Amino acid sequence: MITKAQQLRQLLAGNEVLVAPCAYDALSAKAIEAAGFKLAGTTGYGMHGSILGTPDNGLLAFNEMAAALGKMADAVDIPIMADAEGGYGNAINTIRTVREFEKAGIAGLFIEDQKLPPNCPFIKATENISIEEMIGKIKAAADTRRDENFVIVARTDAPFAEAVERANIYLEAGADMVKVIPKTKEELLAYPSQINGPIHLGLYANKGINDGLTATDAVKLGYKIITYPMSCLFAATAALMSVMNYIKEHDTDEGYPGMTLSFDEYLQFIGAEKYKELDQKYLKG
Repeated sequence: MITKAQQLRQLLAGNEVLVAPCAYDALSAKAIEAAGFKLAGTTGYGMHGSILGTPDNGLLAFNEMAAALGKMADAVDIPIMADAEGGYGNAINTIRTVREFEKAGIAGLFIEDQKLPPNCPFIKATENISIEEMIGKIKAAADTRRDENFVIVARTDAPFAEAVERANIYLEAGADMVKVIPKTKEELLAYPSQINGPIHLGLYANKGINDGLTATDAVKLGYKIITYPMSCLFAATAALMSVMNYIKEHDTDEGYPGMTLSFDEYLQFIGAEKYKELDQKYLKG
């Protein structure tokens, strides 16, 4: 039986445009799969919000993240590449992170070179650990994985010129792919020609960095995997706020004009029929 890490490697070896919207729980992962995507990412930003109700500020603990990822991986048949923050500590902590993420059924992970606790660069400026310390984390991750197909992505939040230097060093150190954070459209356009390996790129609406750029456009520029880190999170949050405001104002949910599912549509999406079949097969007493 092919593993999800092997599925991911096969996707990376192909030429199709790889789009991996980012999930924050099992339900959003199922929505990504149901829409026909072959790969999902995760968003630490979204998991902080959905689990703790906080911004992406490093408060989500390693055990909370690992438990949530296991549920997400169990919910879908497509591979998931997970946000592993800064490895949850030093290189030794990173060893445990890789082991637990593999056991959770994750196909690959991102390790970033921020100082701990990490935070979203769109919230406040980031600080980076030394290149040498990050190399230790990358080597520890690569040496630890039990499945050689498990993908190690090294993310850098450094400014452009330093990010190019770090990305190429991280690839030489054993990272399978790097992730950079363009701060301008010019940086986004320039990175692929200066980095000597596959690049993971997140696209963010209305930030002025990738406006008008599709995933296919980004792949043509030289990026390998394109993610949409906030799309599921922001759309779901807007929908929740919309229906709650409607109920508060009208004292009922009848007549709600927003997009929603019927009871039967939700049961179909969530896979209720499968459990009916299991009931018939096994519940004999």
